[in-house]
Amino acid sequence: MASVAKNSLDLLRLVAATLVLYSHQHALTGQAEPSFFGWNTFGGAGVTIFFFLIGLLVWSSWERDPDLKRFFLRRSLRIFPALWVVVIASVFLLGPVVSNLSAMDYFASSQTWRYLSTALLVVRNVLPGVFADNPYPLAVNGSLWTLPVEFLCYVSVALLGSNKLVSKGLVIGIGLLLVVLLASIAPMLIGDRFSPHFEMVAVFWWGVFYQYCSANPLSEKPHWRQTMVWGFIAMVIYISVGPRGVDRSAMLVVAAALVIVALKIPSGARVTDRLGDLSYGLYIFAFPIQQLLAQWSHDRGWSFGFLLCLALALTSAFAYASWHLVEKQAFRLKPSTCIAT
Repeated sequence: MASVAKNSLDLLRLVAATLVLYSHQHALTGQAEPSFFGWNTFGGAGVTIFFFLIGLLVWSSWERDPDLKRFFLRRSLRIFPALWVVVIASVFLLGPVVSNLSAMDYFASSQTWRYLSTALLVVRNVLPGVFADNPYPLAVNGSLWTLPVEFLCYVSVALLGSNKLVSKGLVIGIGLLLVVLLASIAPMLIGDRFSPHFEMVAVFWWGVFYQYCSANPLSEKPHWRQTMVWGFIAMVIYISVGPRGVDRSAMLVVAAALVIVALKIPSGARVTDRLGDLSYGLYIFAFPIQQLLAQWSHDRGWSFGFLLCLALALTSAFAYASWHLVEKQAFRLKPSTCIAT
């Protein structure tokens, strides 16, 4: 990621991806994921930090260049190239090697070919016979559920940001209120299955709200009082309405505080400038690598700590290759006016 000023946001994003890896290591070895202060799992904490951060960055990117074509091009260059690599590698390399089916039966299954839709954000979880005997069976890459949610957030920025009828402050305040209502009420109406999806959209828009309020003195913006009123109402609803209100609000405060600190500290850039932005690669490659290690470790007596370190080392190597060989090269295609975030 290229930043306008030196800060530690890339390092924070890398930490968030590592929290997800750490949390999943428990689940994929048949253990309960550890709690992050009772508010969420460590994986949920990492995803919350990430969505608040991308809300801030994506809105800032839109403000700098509110052109729909260039906006979706740079957003697509961020998500798709590395995703295509991990999906194709999963289907044509990982699957045939580890499936309990023969190669002929594996490739004859329609489930194999349906998995390719994941490359277009129609996410599938299962390849035939792959990881069937693992403690967390059949799931190939459980981390990818966030990517369609993230892209939906991009669409929401483009739709609301393109509005010319009312001020951006009012659009952001009302948009935030709407997604907070969805996150608060939807679980009571349709159950818990999609609760994390709605919650992450709300966290993203809290990041947008923070960026809008902090970019310039709010009192100098039109309709700033109405913006703050909508934000206050949204926070009251976020805390008090629906299940997990206090927990998700506490996680939001933690995410916002970490982002604010990372914005003010330049030293993290010294790490990420040398290595590159490994966070996305770490996030999308970790799950299948951890599943592969879980399969290999059957009856070998490998400790949790050894598996965790091995998973982190292997995933970091793949993330490094992904950034330098795929993601960084894809960014060369970005429009000359765009700043990758």
